Amino acid sequence: MNRRVSARLSRASLLLLSMGYAVGALASDANLLPSSSEPRFRAVGQLDVLDGRTCTGSLVAGSASPDGHRPALLLTSGHCVLGPELIPNQVMIDEVAPPGYRFTPAYFQDAQLVHRPIGVERILYATTKNMDIAVLRLDVSYADLAALGVAPLVPSAPAIVGSLPVDLVQVPAVGVSEEDRFLRLATCQASEPVRLFEGERFFLRESATDCAGVSGGSSGSPVLRHGTSDIVGVLGTKVDPRFDGCGFDRPCELTGRQPVSRVGASYQSIAAPLLSALRADGGWDASALDAGNGVKLDRTVGEYTRSQIDEEGDLVPARWGVLVNDDTRWVRYKHGDAATVDCASPEGYSAPMYAREQPLDRLPVGPSEGVYAMCVIGQLGIDNDWQAPEHASVMLRVIDDTAPTAVPVPAVRDETDAAWIVEIRSPYVAPPIVKVGRLDSTDCADDAKYRTLSSSFISLPKAKGPLRVCAKGSDEAGNLSPMGSIDLVVSKAH
Repeated sequence: MNRRVSARLSRASLLLLSMGYAVGALASDANLLPSSSEPRFRAVGQLDVLDGRTCTGSLVAGSASPDGHRPALLLTSGHCVLGPELIPNQVMIDEVAPPGYRFTPAYFQDAQLVHRPIGVERILYATTKNMDIAVLRLDVSYADLAALGVAPLVPSAPAIVGSLPVDLVQVPAVGVSEEDRFLRLATCQASEPVRLFEGERFFLRESATDCAGVSGGSSGSPVLRHGTSDIVGVLGTKVDPRFDGCGFDRPCELTGRQPVSRVGASYQSIAAPLLSALRADGGWDASALDAGNGVKLDRTVGEYTRSQIDEEGDLVPARWGVLVNDDTRWVRYKHGDAATVDCASPEGYSAPMYAREQPLDRLPVGPSEGVYAMCVIGQLGIDNDWQAPEHASVMLRVIDDTAPTAVPVPAVRDETDAAWIVEIRSPYVAPPIVKVGRLDSTDCADDAKYRTLSSSFISLPKAKGPLRVCAKGSDEAGNLSPMGSIDLVVSKAH
């Protein structure tokens, strides 16, 4: 597989992501906005969610002049509400917002004395299925916010041919000093929408941007057509430039047979699907959106695998390992290259199959390296309608036979008179495998005596030195990385 696909982030980076953070460009690359800025920026602010996480949100309506008596609506990213775990087919509809959700509009650094946090009443819609978008209902009206000089932004559906000039209005937090975590503006370009996957999440129309300053906290930011209040999309994820491959914080474009990770890109979910739900009077009607009631799917195998060869040298096809995990009675499916398979088309689906027999578990996938998608529609019973193909449940499977290129780095983190404290800095999710031995007799190229570490730190007694530490990592499919090593010799100072 193209080497841009298989390396994954370290556990430390995953911890940041679980806190709602992502690593991005320096926020100083996007200018702080003063309160004297254009009025359209007042609609944007900081959204406080759970566990100290923050995102960006914006006041939104189906027109620039909604009914002032209606409850105000807020637009942000779906994962800000659903959490950073990369779970497929997530949809949440009309639930009470957890305590502590707060939105502060007009989040300017020079206007902190007049900041007014506003409560969030309900999560009207949140999804990371096909798009990463959420709409929340605030506990104030549009008229209340108009009295504060805050008017809604309006989703649009511009045709992006080649590129489109856009404005990203964001509140980045990670890597930004506390006194500077306020509204910032980046003027940039958005590219034509493509298919994208990030772990288990599969997005159909994501537009790459080259916007500066994107970091943890930027998720949910409105991407505006340059110089206007028209929302093109909602910022949701970014490619971490410190790592290669696809995974957490490393979304990959599906534009051909092999996925591509575009270093430096951040991605917006196109806002056009919301045009049918956001009414001109400020109301909300989600009837045309995915209701989240499709067949629930689970796995018996991981998302990633390698090709297997039997004793006769023949290729053993990988299996999908997909399970029906609800009361659906009948299912139909189709699968193919994730870059091209059209789940929304009724053409190509199988004949109905009895779900209780788990017919999707043993189906073969592949056989070539690449990313594959399985589309599944279900029917609860003979008196129920079939799940609409445009709202099919989707599972991904990745076949990866190529060894990753990123090298784990053993380094002395601390040192005492008696011991070295060595940290294994690995860019992979899986724990590294390590071998430690005498310097004069340890060959890192010899695969014997490597063991898996439960921690990224090792304490090594100097009395047994000089020592050599060898480390390897592995990608999601189990392909081993090149070896990194360090030689430990007692210095005269100790």
